[in-house]
Amino acid sequence: MALSANKIRKHKLHERAINTAPVNAGSKIYVGAYLCRESATGVVIPGADTAGLVPLGVVVEPLFPDDPDLAIDAAYDNTNGADGAVAATSAVRSVNYDQVGEYLFALDSGSGTPKVGDLAHLADDDEVSTTSTHGVIAGVFTRPGPNSGWFVDISKRGVLQPASPSAAIASLTGTVGGSANDAMTAITDPADKPADASALRDDLVTNTIPTIEANFTDLQAKVNAILAALRAAKIIASA
Repeated sequence: MALSANKIRKHKLHERAINTAPVNAGSKIYVGAYLCRESATGVVIPGADTAGLVPLGVVVEPLFPDDPDLAIDAAYDNTNGADGAVAATSAVRSVNYDQVGEYLFALDSGSGTPKVGDLAHLADDDEVSTTSTHGVIAGVFTRPGPNSGWFVDISKRGVLQPASPSAAIASLTGTVGGSANDAMTAITDPADKPADASALRDDLVTNTIPTIEANFTDLQAKVNAILAALRAAKIIASA
């Protein structure tokens, strides 16, 4: 479940690699949240299993609020603000986050049991999973933690990119004859000494040509099955 308050996230002791990122207009980001960059912009939002998000790391400390009388109940509450901005020497409406380290996350209810070295996919800004719809990778599972959680090495984060398919290839069409199966058939030789041309023709039509047609039918079925598998894997475009 997504965070609704700041969270001190357990982690393995390490040297932090802190970066600063501008917060999306309308977003509220809590300490301990897994942070993602929106697909088409440079602003950040709480992590989620959403197409195109770029995983960045874990929010580790709040910045001072614009109004010093306000309580710090989030790393940055930009609910009513415009998009933040980060420049070489200044930052407004922004958050700090750690880009490395092993952090403890809860498992999403739909997750399987992780194995060490498996990819940890983002479910939201507080939970990870062994499965994913959009391939937003929080990192790699490293070891079990308390309360059925798992530690995740966030330095190994990323996004699964589907391969770009090649041009479409049409299936083989038409009916050659014979029945498709998994075995090619030896071509039947015509008789050595047919009685006459008519006998040779009958021999070819009855024995030789059907085996050739059956083999072409086998090849057609296999080629079309391979093409279907390549389309399903998005290696080639659909015809």
